Formats: sequence, C-alpha cells, structure tokens
Amino acid sequence: MQKSRQLTHIRHGIKKGITTSFIHEQHFPTTNPFVLWEHFTSKSPTNHGLSFHGHSGIEAISYPITGTILHHDSTQQHHVVKSGDVHMMTSGQGIIHKSTTLPQQSTTETFQLWTALPETNNHEMCQPKSQLFNKHYLPLIEDNHSTTKVLIGHYQQHTSPIKSHCELILLDIIMASYSTWCFTPPKDYQSCFIYLKSGISYSANNKLMPFQIGFFESSPTPIIVTTTDQSSRFFIACAVPLKQPLITNKHSVHSCENNINKSDMIIKKLMEPIKNNALIQNK
Repeated sequence: MQKSRQLTHIRHGIKKGITTSFIHEQHFPTTNPFVLWEHFTSKSPTNHGLSFHGHSGIEAISYPITGTILHHDSTQQHHVVKSGDVHMMTSGQGIIHKSTTLPQQSTTETFQLWTALPETNNHEMCQPKSQLFNKHYLPLIEDNHSTTKVLIGHYQQHTSPIKSHCELILLDIIMASYSTWCFTPPKDYQSCFIYLKSGISYSANNKLMPFQIGFFESSPTPIIVTTTDQSSRFFIACAVPLKQPLITNKHSVHSCENNINKSDMIIKKLMEPIKNNALIQNK
C-alpha cells in the first residue's frame, strides 16, 4: 500500500461575517506562494457587496459554486461570474474593483485563492488583467469513485485553459463513500494544502472535517485521500514556492517595500474619481 504525504498541521479558519479566512501573514513562510484562502457562505436572500477597493502584487482566483458574482474593475472589465465559472484578477502594479454576490435560492457559496505574483520578469508589477473562464471549458475527469475538476494547471492528461503566473494546480474533487483518491504533484510543487468543503475525509491517518484546511509536508510522496461511510468534496492546491520575500499591507503583497509604496500611489490615483463622485453625490 502506498504511503501518503504527511499533513504537518490542520486547522479551522477565522470567521468574520460570511467570510472564513485560513491563511494569514504569519503563515506565509510555509504557504508561499499562497497568501489567502477564503470561504464565503451565506443562507440569506440578500446580496453581498464590496465597494471599490484596491489590490496589487497578487493574482486573485474567485470560484462561486452557488450564486453569481458581478465583478467590475479599473481595467474596464465587467464580468458576470456564474456558479462553476472561474474569475482571475491579476492585480500587478495596482487595480481597483468592486463585486456583488447574488444568492441562488437564498444560498451563496464562493471560494477565493490569492497567490503572490513572481518578481521575475516584472510579473509582480505587470499591467493588471481581468479574465473570466466559463465552466464548460474546464476539464472534468470522472473515475469510478470520484470526479475531479481541473480549475488551474493539470491533472492526469488534462490541462485547464487558465494560466496562472505561478506554477499552480488547483483541483475541485467530489468523492464517493468508501473510496480512495490519489495524486502525485510534480516534484517542484512543494507547497500543498487540502480544504474540506463537505463530508468527512482521511489523509495520512488524519481525519478532516468540513471547514478545515490541512497543509502537507514537502515530499515526493503522493497525496492520498480516503472516505468511509460519507462522500466528500474537497480542494487540493499545489504550487512551486516563490524565491522572494512576501510583504503585505493586508490588501496587497509584494517582494519589497518600494513596490508596495509604488502600488499604493497607483491605487490612490485610481480611487480619486470614485471618491470625487461620492463627494458630489453627497452634496
């Protein structure tokens, strides 16, 4: 029997309102290049919105599984992200955006992943970009006891059309009860985590419950997940760590203070028309 890659730690997130956050600044040395993983859940018929605000130095991947996201940003892109679609926002040197989540039958559930942008080839300070990917173009691999959706990267012989600036694999897996799922990431993909959305799963003799994240050790051994009397749904994220410092001011992540300061100036300039319009409307 194959030996599974070990989990170094498992934890719950920090819940604030409808958002549960799992990666914070103190975790960056072990989660690099992952700098944020959030799970949004709501059982309310009301919309949830964020007004215009800025980011830089990160690539934000949004994945609604129930409900729709209305996305507007300073690249003049206006996207309607439906359940199962993926939206990728490359913030680069600075972008501002706003979003509204519309519930589906009084339910909203969305995931968001941020990765730091590499400083190599000036990706960290690149021109911002906003892209929408329809769910029908994302590979779906059905095995005897599991279904794996390739959101980013590759799995078996299948490759997602979504290209991340980081070397990244992001998978959404649904497993039947009494089954096993196995995956060996490429050897340089040393940062890996599992997040359990529903059901109960086991990996390396550890029990995983809903709303728990588990971080795997750096190892060439496969990631093996099993179920017993319950089916489960979980995410696997694997990436090549970036060889650079990760400095954050909460909304942005950069490799140095100089880039944070440059991007802050760009974001402030982008926000000026928004603030001026608000002042006019309040008169």
